[in-house]
Amino acid sequence: MTQPSTAGAWLTGIWELLVTIGLDPQAIFSRAGISEKGFREPHQRYSSDTMSQLWNVIIEASGDELVSLAAAEHPRPATLDLLTYTMITAPTLEGALQRFIRYIRIISDATIFQLEADTDGAQWLRLEIEGGVIAIPRQRCEFILVTILNICRWIASQPIKPLVTELAFPEPGSTQMHVRAFGGVVRFGTQRNGMLFSHSDMQMPLPASNPVLSELHERFAVDFLEKMDQWRFVPRVRDVIIRSLPDGSPARSKAAEALHVSERTLQRRLEQEGTSYNDLLDETRRDLAKEYLQKNVMALAQIAFLLGFADQSAFCRACQRWFGQSPKQLRKMQLT
Repeated sequence: MTQPSTAGAWLTGIWELLVTIGLDPQAIFSRAGISEKGFREPHQRYSSDTMSQLWNVIIEASGDELVSLAAAEHPRPATLDLLTYTMITAPTLEGALQRFIRYIRIISDATIFQLEADTDGAQWLRLEIEGGVIAIPRQRCEFILVTILNICRWIASQPIKPLVTELAFPEPGSTQMHVRAFGGVVRFGTQRNGMLFSHSDMQMPLPASNPVLSELHERFAVDFLEKMDQWRFVPRVRDVIIRSLPDGSPARSKAAEALHVSERTLQRRLEQEGTSYNDLLDETRRDLAKEYLQKNVMALAQIAFLLGFADQSAFCRACQRWFGQSPKQLRKMQLT
């Protein structure tokens, strides 16, 4: 299954934090399987599991479970690059956070943010992180929230403090650094992660608000997302697979040849985006099978052919594995 990913620009902030607190970022990143040259390349992205593994290595190397909160003492507002510029020219902090949510995919599609109304005009900025196989360390979540708070303080030129910060993990032995980092009330063991901003903070006019620059920055953000989608490797490989399936199960070598890369490069790029060629092939077949069966206009033998199976029985076995049902049972369920 393809994992969500995070841009190398985000790793730059983590690298600089490690330097500031006296750790060797090159050694830590290397242990996590990340090269400095790699994450500094434009458009480079890393799977959610890679990000979690990086934080596990940082915690082990530092021996400090509160290491992520050091970001509050060393804010780096440029961490989000283009995303920061779309925020800084917004009319209010609420407008800035709306843009942040709209364009967060520039930095990561592993993080899901949303604004939720509370009482007295206050609003929650909620955070969810989509992971993979590796459990998401709480430090990864803390670093994200502290970094976003730092950016809000920077673009507002005010020491904004959330009314409440909720963290969905058990309360640690000491909470002083959490209170110092976030300010206000900090609750642990909650169902969700988030920060509650007051109505006055959310409606605060931003000093660098500029309608002309704001429109320009948003246009840049939209263009960047379009180019990013074109650059990402998974959609390109998936397209090759779809076009090749009627000729049979496409070999990895054929996909690499079609994309003008070596097999090793193809596999490495897919691993960086949280998948493998075999997993992507199986996932693509499954998604197409579901779509074809829902349309109910093609015979099962025809679907099997379009998905590159040797015969209809092989397709039926695949459906049992994917959906726990035969193709006929799936169609019957849709018609009833």
